[in-house]
Amino acid sequence: MVMAEKQLLVHRVNIPGTMRHLSNGAEWVEVEGNSVRQIVRNLDQLHPGFLEKLMADGRMAPGVAVAVDGVVTNALLVPLEQPCELFFIPAIGGG
Repeated sequence: MVMAEKQLLVHRVNIPGTMRHLSNGAEWVEVEGNSVRQIVRNLDQLHPGFLEKLMADGRMAPGVAVAVDGVVTNALLVPLEQPCELFFIPAIGGG
């Protein structure tokens, strides 16, 4: 019995203004993937530089949060079962 490979879902990824130079100015990019980690890696394949900005040591980089359909999460490996909107949110410094 041959198991079919799970088809990758296409998600809408919002690119923060501070990182749009990596996406040639695009505010939204469509990226395939079935987990946040896979989406980050595929985003980096499309637009090199995102992996370095968004992840460190297999986790979200310090100072970066991700929201999936409006819910902030740090679960990079949880399967995404349907197309989602992802927002990468860089920390805002202040004092």
